[in-house]
Amino acid sequence: MSRLCYGYTIRDGRLEVQETEAENIRKIFKNYLAGNALIKSADLAGVKKNSSSVKRILTNKKYLGNDIYPKIIDRESFEKAGQMLKERAVAMGRVWEKEEKIIKVPCKFRNKEEGVLPIDPFERASYQFKLIEVIDDE
Repeated sequence: MSRLCYGYTIRDGRLEVQETEAENIRKIFKNYLAGNALIKSADLAGVKKNSSSVKRILTNKKYLGNDIYPKIIDRESFEKAGQMLKERAVAMGRVWEKEEKIIKVPCKFRNKEEGVLPIDPFERASYQFKLIEVIDDE
């Protein structure tokens, strides 16, 4: 069972904006865009949240509205907040560039010719495992 996002409620089987929480969300965006830190933005809005919860609010696309969720925040504020989050993360050294490696997983194998198998089951298994070779798929 999933939980509803902060700012929404279900009334008569429909998802609706809970205005007091929605206003708090708008204040959080406004405070953050004014240059306040994550927790400070929430505190000024009268909301007791930790920094990861505030960041989750600032990056939640559901607040832009979609087929299910009604709109709470405008796209411009959402995008500016996202940009500020990225800029601050870079400025604080919290962004590490990751080199993406493409890993090719072999899918075809064959056994080499089998010789005399050892008597010990563990040695036999090890020997048989060594006989497996990868067939290039390219």
